[in-house]
Amino acid sequence: MKPDKAITKALNRQNKPVLPPGFEVRMMTRIHQAETKRERQAFLLNIGLLSLTSLGLIGLAVYLLRNYLSEVTLRFPSLHLSSEVASQYGFLFYIAISW
Repeated sequence: MKPDKAITKALNRQNKPVLPPGFEVRMMTRIHQAETKRERQAFLLNIGLLSLTSLGLIGLAVYLLRNYLSEVTLRFPSLHLSSEVASQYGFLFYIAISW
């Protein structure tokens, strides 16, 4: 299917739009400024959401510690080491540090 010659001539005779001088530079500057503004807004939004989430988690931890864990006491077993076991642990500690 060949394009019609009359259509081709009409399209060739059309005046192509002439852009004003500096149009591309101005347009690219505006696009860059808009992108920079969008990135800054996204960054501030992320910082705000991160701060809000952190404060919420800290508040939740304080609430749980005050209301649920205030009555719980942690008891650690007492270790009774004989002098022989203590000297062996001392020797192993010395080897671990010096190696």
